[in-house]
Amino acid sequence: MSQEETVVLHWLNQSRAQRIVWLFEELGLKYEIVYYERDKNSKAPHALSEVHPLGKSPVVEIRSASGDVIKLAESGWIIQYFLRKYDQTDNLKGSSIDAQNEVSYFLHYTEGTLQSILDGLFTNHAAKTKAGYAARMYMAPCVKWIAQNYYKPKLLKNLNFLNGTITKQYEKYSKYIAGNSLSAADIILSFPLEIVFTRCDPMINKSLKTEYPDLYLYHQNIRQEHGWKQAAKKVRGFEDIIFGEEIV
Repeated sequence: MSQEETVVLHWLNQSRAQRIVWLFEELGLKYEIVYYERDKNSKAPHALSEVHPLGKSPVVEIRSASGDVIKLAESGWIIQYFLRKYDQTDNLKGSSIDAQNEVSYFLHYTEGTLQSILDGLFTNHAAKTKAGYAARMYMAPCVKWIAQNYYKPKLLKNLNFLNGTITKQYEKYSKYIAGNSLSAADIILSFPLEIVFTRCDPMINKSLKTEYPDLYLYHQNIRQEHGWKQAAKKVRGFEDIIFGEEIV
């Protein structure tokens, strides 16, 4: 299917937007990136609020030849929209009905369950580390209890689930989370797993690479995908998370 529209991705460093760059690379789309960087307090710049009222990224603008503009926010919806319009051969949707159902599940699970736990864990950590000295004295025991008794068990339960899922996939001779080929499920999971394996250990006092070896191997395999590497090159100089373990 030919591309008759201009696609503009509003991209923010250390955000979920990198998955959309990877998606566009896999679909072979022509697209533009508008780059935004977080401030010293890790907040998104005000300029993003001028693109979308919530001031978040990713946001995609689709401009037709007639001048009409469609604006999409939320990673899952963006992925679904572009799969429906440009993945005509079902390369990323899943090669079977079962795989397609699994892909759809992970599009919702990743944002609705896994990412919400990570967001809570990081908010909890920020409360302990970024508050003033006097406040930290009182807050540290409280947020430590919350992390150890709420966020940590939830995160480990989810990582057990994902590790078990990919172990079963390995037994079927597949290195992907759903079906036998790269899918949108792998793309949407890439960001939270990047966070899990590069930033979460100090927060829960565990080596997650050691605890979940099959999931870590999956994470490493995904980083070797051609589309992932091409997407990484598009943000070199703007991003630090995805270059944290090795040079792409």
